[in-house]
Amino acid sequence: MHTKLLTNTLMRKVLIVIPLAVAIAGGIWLFQGELQDPSPGWRLAQVERGIVEQVVSATGRVDPVMTVDISSQVSGQIAEVLVNFNSKVTTGQVLARIDPAAFEVRVEVARADLAYAKANVAMQKAVLDELRAERSGAMAALGELEKDLKRQRILFQRKVVSESVVGSALAQRDQAHARLESIAARLVKQQAQVLSAKAQVDSRSGSLRERELDLGYTVILSPVDGVVINRDVDVGQTVAASLQAPVLFTLAKDLRDVQIEVSVDEADIGRVIDGQQVRFTVDAYPDRRFSGHVSQIRKAPQVDSGVVTYRVMVATRNNDEALLPGMTATVEIIVGRRENVLRVPNSALRFKPKDLSEASGSTAKNGHQRAVARIEKLATALELSDKQRPAVAAVFREMGEAIRALRESGMEEQARKSAKTQLRNQAFGRIEALLSEDQRIRYREMRAESAGTRQRRGTVWRPQGPTSVRVEIGLSDDTYSEITSNELSAGDAVITGRERATH
Repeated sequence: MHTKLLTNTLMRKVLIVIPLAVAIAGGIWLFQGELQDPSPGWRLAQVERGIVEQVVSATGRVDPVMTVDISSQVSGQIAEVLVNFNSKVTTGQVLARIDPAAFEVRVEVARADLAYAKANVAMQKAVLDELRAERSGAMAALGELEKDLKRQRILFQRKVVSESVVGSALAQRDQAHARLESIAARLVKQQAQVLSAKAQVDSRSGSLRERELDLGYTVILSPVDGVVINRDVDVGQTVAASLQAPVLFTLAKDLRDVQIEVSVDEADIGRVIDGQQVRFTVDAYPDRRFSGHVSQIRKAPQVDSGVVTYRVMVATRNNDEALLPGMTATVEIIVGRRENVLRVPNSALRFKPKDLSEASGSTAKNGHQRAVARIEKLATALELSDKQRPAVAAVFREMGEAIRALRESGMEEQARKSAKTQLRNQAFGRIEALLSEDQRIRYREMRAESAGTRQRRGTVWRPQGPTSVRVEIGLSDDTYSEITSNELSAGDAVITGRERATH
């Protein structure tokens, strides 16, 4: 009986232990399975043809192409304001008036001064005429006395008159001569008085003109056709004309023609050239994209806390006047755009599988093959003639030989880089000299596109194997990169990542 009871107890323990052992073993197997890396599934993407754009992003401010700040040229109290914010005005239209009373009085005083000066001229001329008449009389009297002296001398020689009579005639003649000289001196002085009086007239005329101009400046006119975008004056306000006179009105010449002043970092300015297309948005219309073009690159640097930027002007039309002055624009300058090119997702270029060598991929082209490819690309893009093509190829060949010579020269790295840059710049100049004007513009655009995207190589992986493929990369944007080599074709699958198998 005791033996049977012991056997039953052991059987119950075995029945409990076996399921528990099975559960523990299963848990261990599942846990180990989680630790192990099962055969992964690849996240794939297809090589496709499409558009790749490279942009320089910046922010800027919307401004009218031309704004005019209007101040007062005279001091006084505002008597009338005839326009308001957003008023459309034409050239010569009255914007405001300053109380003219004080200026009108000054004009009257200046007119009176001018009239007095003119009367003084007339009076001085009359005195001059009197002196001239007096001089004529004195000259006639002198002539008579000369004749009388001559007669008296003849009579004295005949002993008809005494010597005293001759002396008296001589004295009278000398007195008449002195009087004539005095009149001549007075005449010169009077002529100067007339000139002085005429100068006074000119001075008074200038003063009157100045007063009349000041009176005219009490009427503030619009110098251009435009829109009042700011008004900072009210009736009764006193304005003071000075070197820094306050701005009363700000006019925008034409709000349909606006520009955006963009600050571009020095690292990106080398890729920006005149005429490049621009797209931008403003916070007021987040779902609307506006377009424009680069109209000017200003060479003066702007330095702020050691950061150097350059101002780039973007021109755009604002036909519906939706863009208002001062709006902040988020700008994208399209520095490179390629259409219908092979492209892969950037994630495919970033993918690097573990414990796999890239040796199984394709080998890189040699330098000669790459040079030939670049020449062919340039010839196609610029439509080089049969005469231009070998000349351009010769420039590339000579530049390549010079660069290879630099590599073998043992020159220091920094000096070698500087020399290579000079060689490339010389080659660019020689190529431009071979091109027409239209080809030269396109060539400069191509150089601007490639300034920030030097030809580089990368690796993508095909899922078979997986197998690595070395490719040449052109333009890149936030999502895609252009493939410029021939190792891939549209429709090929490439790996962008791995997916862990689910259980």
